[in-house]
Amino acid sequence: MATYVVLTKLTSAGRKSVNEDPGRLAVVRAQAERCGVQVRQQYATLGAYDFVTVIEAPDNAAVSRVSAEISAIGTTVLAALPAIGLQRFTELLQIQPYRTEPHRWQTAPWARLLRRAGRYFVSTRYVRRYCRPFEIEGGEQLRDFRGPAIVIANHSSHFDTPAVLSALPERITGKILIAAAADKFYASRKKRTWWYSLFHGTFPVARGGGTKQLEYPLSLLRGGWSILIYPEGGRSRSGQVQRFRHGVAIMAMRARCPVIPVYIEGLRDVMPKGQRTPRPAAVSARIGPPVSLAGVASIPEGTALLENALRTLAGLPPHHAAAPSAEPALASGG
Repeated sequence: MATYVVLTKLTSAGRKSVNEDPGRLAVVRAQAERCGVQVRQQYATLGAYDFVTVIEAPDNAAVSRVSAEISAIGTTVLAALPAIGLQRFTELLQIQPYRTEPHRWQTAPWARLLRRAGRYFVSTRYVRRYCRPFEIEGGEQLRDFRGPAIVIANHSSHFDTPAVLSALPERITGKILIAAAADKFYASRKKRTWWYSLFHGTFPVARGGGTKQLEYPLSLLRGGWSILIYPEGGRSRSGQVQRFRHGVAIMAMRARCPVIPVYIEGLRDVMPKGQRTPRPAAVSARIGPPVSLAGVASIPEGTALLENALRTLAGLPPHHAAAPSAEPALASGG
């Protein structure tokens, strides 16, 4: 005998029948038992369903016969589902639909070597093919820069990361990892998530994951690695710089490292949100001087300072108010 959970909802006629004669429920139980089904538990519920019934039946055909009998007396059977143990049900609730743990081997020397060797094939060649021309301004801002940094950029396309990496010097890109939305790039078991971690240099970040999502990137910064983050939290449809989340300011202040702003223009013509096939277009990258948050009094103040640095590169007036969201979003896709 298999166990099933039957979800039912009363029709208007069935509701009237039960109100006038509550004994009708006993009739349902008796009819189910005549079909070879044992009713183990039954609950009246509030919400989408009127009754939840736990039954034991020899097979699906017996459940179908019971469903027909129940429907005949004014009750609509919405579903008959195989039941599982409570422990297994709890385990299923805890399964994430995407990977949230980073592949920590991605910082190993062998992984860094393979990533550097494969960068042309997974990134650089596409920038050369579709970003024509590709102009870089402000490279002199990083001429004497050494050490780890947080690189921030505006986010309007999935082409942003290849463009940003192509604009930065090798002494930064040779030791940099990229925050990527876990639900976008690490969602399916069919996808080779290790491929993103190895050759694209990404690590998963769960959107809305709170400050716990800062632990891995902070460990990277303290270990001498740079990271690339899109502090807007998602791609912009309008192309305008969106309000920043606080995650970047929190990390910059905790790790005591500078932030390098990069503004990319033209990528909405190459691959806008919703388009899967890139097309050639003119693209420019403007690099600003590294921004230090040393001495900044508060996280909102630091967030506003970083947002205004990027807005300046975009030729936009500064926002004087702090970003409204306190959620530290790091996701690079969405």
